[in-house]
Amino acid sequence: MLRRPLIALSLGFSLATSPALADIGIAPFVGYRMGSSIDIESSSTSTDDQVRFKDGESQGLTLNFDLPDPGTQGELYFGRQATTAKLDNGFFAPGTQAIDMTVYQLQFGGLYFPGGKSYGGFASGVLGVTRMEPDDSAFDTHHRAALSLGGGYQFFINEQLRLRLDLRGIYTALDSGGSVFCSGGCELKYRSSGYLQIEAGAGLVLRF
Repeated sequence: MLRRPLIALSLGFSLATSPALADIGIAPFVGYRMGSSIDIESSSTSTDDQVRFKDGESQGLTLNFDLPDPGTQGELYFGRQATTAKLDNGFFAPGTQAIDMTVYQLQFGGLYFPGGKSYGGFASGVLGVTRMEPDDSAFDTHHRAALSLGGGYQFFINEQLRLRLDLRGIYTALDSGGSVFCSGGCELKYRSSGYLQIEAGAGLVLRF
């Protein structure tokens, strides 16, 4: 009766202490994001406008694990920014020119350290999804494919700790002609094929 629980416990202990799972890094970070505008048009009047997202603080978490080739790591990236989307001239709904919202990214990819170590200068690339979620539930939430490319530097403190500095470009793909955040009938459509944000961030990497 005790054989299966003992086998499961032994297997779990072996996995937890195996070298394959020992070289993992977790890095909470804070950053600052700046973004471009998005061109849109009104489907009813064919007038052009722009949506601008307010620049501001971002937060998130990266999780890395060493790959067999020296200097390479897999990476899971999660980022979040509370911002405001504002139209230059028009309205998302009668009397509503700006929408408070939260932008999330969840992406997976990797890091490359040219020196073959787990610290120093690196290049990064991750691919996943952006979620644009208005605080007001009357407006639509959007999910779009996203790509982030960047680089940075990890300063060696000790074997378990690094200081990580990042600079990345986050590109979110948009469906040209697709609807913008809407309340009721939607008259606003994207004219842009994508939206670019630049994020500078800093965090501590905890390795175990």
